[in-house]
Parts: sequence; C-alpha cells; structure tokens
Amino acid sequence: MSFKKAFSFFLVLIIFVAQLKAQQQKINSFYFDTDKSVLEIQQETLIKQFISELDTTKIKEIEILGYCDDVGRKGYNDTLSYKRAAYVQQLLLAKGIDPSAIVMLTGKGKITLKDKKDVYAERANNRRVDIIIKYLPPVPIAKANEIFSDTLKVGDKIILENVLFENSRHQILEQSIPVVERLADVLLAKKKYSIAILGHICCNPPGVDVIDFDTGERNLSEARAKIIYDYLIYRGIEKKRLSYKGMMANYPLGKGDRYDRRVELQIVAIAEQ
Repeated sequence: MSFKKAFSFFLVLIIFVAQLKAQQQKINSFYFDTDKSVLEIQQETLIKQFISELDTTKIKEIEILGYCDDVGRKGYNDTLSYKRAAYVQQLLLAKGIDPSAIVMLTGKGKITLKDKKDVYAERANNRRVDIIIKYLPPVPIAKANEIFSDTLKVGDKIILENVLFENSRHQILEQSIPVVERLADVLLAKKKYSIAILGHICCNPPGVDVIDFDTGERNLSEARAKIIYDYLIYRGIEKKRLSYKGMMANYPLGKGDRYDRRVELQIVAIAEQ
C-alpha cells in the first residue's frame, strides 16, 4: 500500500474513532453583523438550509445561546444577545419544532477578547448564536441478513434508514456508526455484490445540492455518500466493488422530508460464485 493511500485510510479511521467518542450533539453557529439581531443574507441562507434539514422526529432537546462581541455596555449586549437567540428560536418554531424541545433560550452577553492579534476576526466570531441539538437514543440496528438478502437483483436498492448525519454536515451521527460497521462486515462476507452508494437530500428543487458546513462546498449529498465509501474501503472492501454518487434532491419518495434525507445502496453487479 502506498504512503498516500495508507495515510488516507489513517485519516478515515481517526474520523470514525473521534465520532465514536463524541457526544450525540453538535454546536452549530450562525453569525450576525455588528449591532444586528437579524442575520444578513448569506447567514440567513445557511440557517434556512440548516433548518430545512432538521428531522424533528430525531431531536431530543435544543439549546439556543446568543452572544455579542466585547464592544458596548453590558446591559445593551445582554439584551442584544438575547434578541439574537430569540430570532433563531422563531425560525426554528416556524419549521415546526415543538416549543417544549427548546430547553434553553438565553442571551449570554459579550465574549471577552482572548487573542488580540486579529481583533476584527475574533469579534466577528463572537457575534453569533449557537444551536446545540441533542438527539434521541439510537434506533434498533438491522441484522446482517436484513441488510442483504440472497434474493437481491441488479438494480435493487436498499435504504439505510439508520444512517443519520449531523445537520448540514457529512459527519455520521454516533448512533449510526454501528450500522456502517455492520454494512462493512456484510460486504466482506458477501463478496459477490458490487454496490453504488447514493446520497440524497431533501427540501430542494431537482439539480441543486446544498452546502456541506464542514467544507463549504456545495456537494452535501455526494460528501455523505463518499464518507461511507471511504470507510468501506478502509475496512477492506475492494474499490472495484464500490462507487458513490450524490443524488441531490432529484428523487423524492413522496413520503415526507425525513424519508428524502437518506442513503441508499444500489446493487450494480452480482458476481457468479
């Protein structure tokens, strides 16, 4: 194995181990202009994407924390930070979030400068709202023989309903990592199958992908398919048996948004044994 390939596999392993140790929550931050309690256009676009991706059936609780930079009086900053948090709350409620799921809504006031080397950038980072989402406990994981049956044909698709991702990111939720590990075990045992990994998103017109918050690239559906592809290769699945593709929002199932946020496996070849 070349050094480059070995290093890539090592990075994949680090990512998955880190996710295994992570808590079932993620801090998502959105940034405000000076003295503003309403997001500017770019951040408004990002938070609307973030909200459109929310699967309300998987959320246990939400915390919304507003902040300000260190400029201005304490009372003013306390009020402004709360207004920012309340603004984000209204966006979430408009999506249909149960108000009782929001367990904390607070303005934390100013954040004191820590590094004065780049005051402008640090203050810009401190004018924000953090959304912390905690997810429900893991759902039951499919058994190996439920992922691949011996009746599958070329062209058949398998929806991995328990493979869930951080909102607007390609990182897999901790509760879903055992599903991907199980998938690898099955593919190692059933070597006759070659598969395509298809990533889907919801809530967008056909032909449009959305931004991956981890990279800033507009390829979220592809990035989610690729992280699974990378892990399967790391686990020893032959590369020639695998491919991946981002399907964007081109193939809604007509059952609701939660069913369109999905990863599918499509059987592309079955070798004779």
